[in-house]
Amino acid sequence: MTFKDLRDYIEFMKRKGKLIEIDDEVSVDLEIAEITRRATYAHLPPLLFKKIRNYENWKIISNIFYSIESLYEIFGTNRLESISEKFLSSLSDIPITIIDKIKSLREILGLGKIMPKSKSPSFKEEKELDLTKIPAIKTWPKDAGRFLTFSITITKDPDTGIHNLSVYRIQILNQKEALVHWQAFKRGSMTAKKYLEKGITKMPVAIVTGVDPTIVFTAASPVPHGLDKYMFAGILRGEGVDVTELDNQLLVPSHSEVVLAGYVDLNDTRLEGPFGDHMGYYTPPDYYPVFKLEKAYIREDPIFHVTSVGKPPLEDAWIGKGVERIFLPFAKMIVPELVDMNLPEYGLFTGIGIFSIKKYYPGQAKRVMMSLWGMGQLSLLKIIIIVDDNVNVHDINQVLYSIAANVDPKRDIWVIENVLTDSLDPSVPFPPLGSKLGIDATRKLKEEMGKDWPEEVSSDEKVVEKAQQILSKIIKRGQLS
Repeated sequence: MTFKDLRDYIEFMKRKGKLIEIDDEVSVDLEIAEITRRATYAHLPPLLFKKIRNYENWKIISNIFYSIESLYEIFGTNRLESISEKFLSSLSDIPITIIDKIKSLREILGLGKIMPKSKSPSFKEEKELDLTKIPAIKTWPKDAGRFLTFSITITKDPDTGIHNLSVYRIQILNQKEALVHWQAFKRGSMTAKKYLEKGITKMPVAIVTGVDPTIVFTAASPVPHGLDKYMFAGILRGEGVDVTELDNQLLVPSHSEVVLAGYVDLNDTRLEGPFGDHMGYYTPPDYYPVFKLEKAYIREDPIFHVTSVGKPPLEDAWIGKGVERIFLPFAKMIVPELVDMNLPEYGLFTGIGIFSIKKYYPGQAKRVMMSLWGMGQLSLLKIIIIVDDNVNVHDINQVLYSIAANVDPKRDIWVIENVLTDSLDPSVPFPPLGSKLGIDATRKLKEEMGKDWPEEVSSDEKVVEKAQQILSKIIKRGQLS
């Protein structure tokens, strides 16, 4: 499925009868966030708010990622793995690593239809538009103010020219200034360090809001370093993203509803927060750099895209499930014994990950843990559970059984201290350094246990057949009370 822009997606959902249009007047101060959260919890389809108090001529869209079904609609398939499987199958068999495969992508696919394409913009410069005139929302009562919650921050690597698109929360300070919450290990922050190394303190940045949901998903995804996110969005869309070059040499989606162009002053950091985040707690104030607005662009009758975060499962949880499915083939290429993975909605995406493997040798589960903790966003996982390939990782009861039956805590629990964690984790005393837990819930080989693993019980096939016949008769006769 390919959408030209956010409006194309909205019309698609309207035709399906899956768009909720709200005509009641609502406030950006807590009301939109509360309505959105409750709608997401109830798996209601996207909400289009048509009357925003104090923001005449604006509309707000929220709850686009309302459940796993929303991803099936956006990508046009209920088997999300097929998207990346198709992409990987197009790569040459000659490169032997993922990096080699990425580098060979241009040669294999040429500069074909997945590459970004220069197009005239749908937006126009608006000299009267400033940050305070944008309907950014306040999500929780004790938030520091109004935030852009589903805007995309666009930067460019000064060495490679690769564009990065990421979703960071943006706290509005005044008409021309805002705070960008990029954590130390995020691409934006890492790119900022490259600018500083070159002695450049004014880093070009564009903040866009209201684009094709596939681009939003890409911005929120852990795309491998070295791969331009515009190109990855092209892979997911099946065709390149229409882009326009701004005066600061950044490419932005041509059909964005709002574009804020300027720079981040790397010498100007101020206290950001508190903010009620996806962990369900307020993030304490901390210092982050200031974005300084130079030019603003807007479409006629703009539609602003927001999300409401809090305790799961909200929109970020369903994006996480999409990432889980789409990136599984990439993970299998790096960890060949990997069978399946589950990033549970209530596991906070970076909190708990469950992985099944085909086990061949002693110590394999811990080796897999180390590999997973070295992979992009998975490096933030606080707890990794490894189970055998016959365990359904999406059935929590099967996973609990594996832990209860297969784990000796002294041997199979692995605690690693002073490693990178999610800095939003409220349990970590000195973020971003914390600890990690690995649980090897696989059946143990003789080398790991010192003796043979006991034989698993199984029924006699003939007895099973007879038992099923008798029980089927009972059910048909309705003898069950």
